[in-house]
Amino acid sequence: MSGKLQAGPDRYGLQAQEHESRAYAARLGLKVARVYVDHITGVSDDRQAFGQLLKDAPAYSAVILGVQDRLARDVPLSYTMLGALQDAGLKVYSAGEGALDLDDDSSALGFGIRAVIADQERRRIRKRMYGGKLAKVRAGQPVAPLSAYGWQRDVLHEEQARTVRWIFDQLETKGTLAVVNALEAQGVPSPTGRPRWQKSTLLQLVANPVYKGVYEYGRKGERLTLPVEALVTPEQWARVNAAVVGRFRNQGRAGSLAHIYHLQGVAHCGSCGKTITASEVQHLKSGGTLRYYFCRGTLKMEGAHCPHRTYYRIEEVHEVVEAALGQLASDTAAVLGSVEAVPEVRAAPQDALARLDAEWERWKGALRAGAIEPEELATERRRIDAARARLLEAPATTPQLDVQAWQAALQEQRAQLSLGEALRAAGITVLLSPGGAVTFRIRASG
Repeated sequence: MSGKLQAGPDRYGLQAQEHESRAYAARLGLKVARVYVDHITGVSDDRQAFGQLLKDAPAYSAVILGVQDRLARDVPLSYTMLGALQDAGLKVYSAGEGALDLDDDSSALGFGIRAVIADQERRRIRKRMYGGKLAKVRAGQPVAPLSAYGWQRDVLHEEQARTVRWIFDQLETKGTLAVVNALEAQGVPSPTGRPRWQKSTLLQLVANPVYKGVYEYGRKGERLTLPVEALVTPEQWARVNAAVVGRFRNQGRAGSLAHIYHLQGVAHCGSCGKTITASEVQHLKSGGTLRYYFCRGTLKMEGAHCPHRTYYRIEEVHEVVEAALGQLASDTAAVLGSVEAVPEVRAAPQDALARLDAEWERWKGALRAGAIEPEELATERRRIDAARARLLEAPATTPQLDVQAWQAALQEQRAQLSLGEALRAAGITVLLSPGGAVTFRIRASG
């Protein structure tokens, strides 16, 4: 196992590890059947080759590492991985330290001491590297060449830069989905080269301060900044980000076509829970426009996972909703059956959570010191997680609703407001299910 930077021919990397492991195998009279390689850091537990080794373990008698810290530089992870190899029936050797055996007291002690030393060295290296990067930024240079969309290794990419400016211009007045669709229609590939941009990619792009000419680096509390070439003005950057946040807060509210699509923002699919959206098509014979509601979960961009694929004429759905509202206004049992259960809001005791965090740190320290076994640490982890879950759990409760007052208000709202406005004012969510069946969820404050 080595990080990518250690894997080169001029580093103590994979070639050196393999050479020493093969030499050690020869001294033991063992034949090397296969070499397993993971290009990762010593604190990562995402090791595909290691997982494959465990699957192949019945075919082998032993495994040899270059040195122990190539197994892991994190103490709990070191014990976990060595334990997994031994549980798979393999003898474990290190070319640098010899046999590694958690069942042998002296070997286990040596393993634990070396694991702690490797962990400390990792922390020192990380601190040194981080300090060097801060020093580089203080000296006026980015940690690495600018490679955000619009640049290629510090060099401005004119075509991408134009796209960035266009995106900021569009987002001042349009939503992210409209901009994503426009980028796809224009054939502009995403930063990863895919034909369609993701909304998350767009949001991350506009939130990056580098586009207003500010490069940032450092952890919270010691953030350093550098001036770089701006692609948009700081004022436009601020306007666009404020607009994006404002649209996010307004999700689920009426849109610009709410006077036509009355269920816009208040209807969800009864099958998958996704938003009910709308579309219109031109009728070939009459030349008129036909409008439909359908589940957004059937769209390819949403994964096309919902089986509820029927398109409903909006006029027919509005009639069904109006009729169901009329019944709701006079049926007490229907109202009570539609009230939505909400989680009880209560603050978790911060002092209790802090005590659990401190206790977990003490248990990890005990493992590093060799006072407990990894199995004991895992047991305590489960106990602490369960205790934390009990502190944070929020049971669902059904708020009490003054049904007669609510029904009277609904009658008044229906008389004075449009269908969509009445639904929003009454706190009603419409669930449109297969076959066109309509049910309601009522939000009540309690």
